[in-house]
Amino acid sequence: MALDSTLNTVAGSSIFQQIQQNMPEWFQQGGVVMWLLLITSFLATIVTLERCFIWLNYHFKEEHFPLHDCFASLNKHERTDALLHCQKLDTPALKMLEHGINALPFSPNEKMESYAEIQISAMSRGQSLLDTVITLAPMLGILGTVLGIIDSFNSLSLQGAENLSAVVGGIAQALISTAAGLFVALLALLPYNLFRSQIQKLTLHLESVGSEFYHICHQKSLVTNQMSEIMQAQEDCLYGKPASKSKTDTVAEHSEMPYHYEFKEGSDEVKVSIHDDEMKELHKTSQESLAEMYSDAVNDKDEFFGVNEVELQELQETTHLKDQQRAGKEAR
Repeated sequence: MALDSTLNTVAGSSIFQQIQQNMPEWFQQGGVVMWLLLITSFLATIVTLERCFIWLNYHFKEEHFPLHDCFASLNKHERTDALLHCQKLDTPALKMLEHGINALPFSPNEKMESYAEIQISAMSRGQSLLDTVITLAPMLGILGTVLGIIDSFNSLSLQGAENLSAVVGGIAQALISTAAGLFVALLALLPYNLFRSQIQKLTLHLESVGSEFYHICHQKSLVTNQMSEIMQAQEDCLYGKPASKSKTDTVAEHSEMPYHYEFKEGSDEVKVSIHDDEMKELHKTSQESLAEMYSDAVNDKDEFFGVNEVELQELQETTHLKDQQRAGKEAR
């Protein structure tokens, strides 16, 4: 077993050496870091080609015709036809509209926004890898250069100052990795910026489609308020009224009180009326309450002044009247 593993290792190393010898001379002069740069460039190339295919496929789909037909069907309250138009093409905007239409008559805002975020995340797949390559490739190139310079100075210290041409040649070879790292970063930077601009355009497009859909829903009353429906149902059950009402039917009415009120949907007018029997009862109650208030006031007055003080006040008033009558007779 040990012999087999040794043979496999020797065979693998020989294959690697053969591959390295077949590589260009400048690649061999860059050192081990060049292999890491080769792997990163390979990954960036795969992601770039795959994203280019996805975006080209998206732009070749003419989704403006199904979008127009979908909005036209919604304006006519034809929900089934609108769904059929959304299912014609597999694009983020049409799929978002499909989720929004399926959510009607309830508010589709949260459902559409969450699906739009999922679509944007799916279309931006691979951009994080390109961003990593843009940052990592120059750093790997600088690392290869530093390692090459260290090797050159080590050889200089061993051979002495007489062999400067070999040291300068080693430094020149070390700079190859820096150039390769910058080249790989530039190749990843161009598609990364292109894909990011496409993501921004897609985000704006989804926002505009969602805004137009919300406008149609509110204009055509395709969205109902769930809380108002529940409150209306509870009110109908409380007062024993039928569940369905027209816009001119009474919404609220109290007949158990001495008065009842009613108002109509679509207007701020409130009508208040008092029953005849309750009106008489209120009049009788008000008279009794006034009599009680008067008697309480008299009792309070008697308690405040006392019996003797009241009589004294009446005598003073009588005397004052007699004096006025006497003065009038004398004036005549």
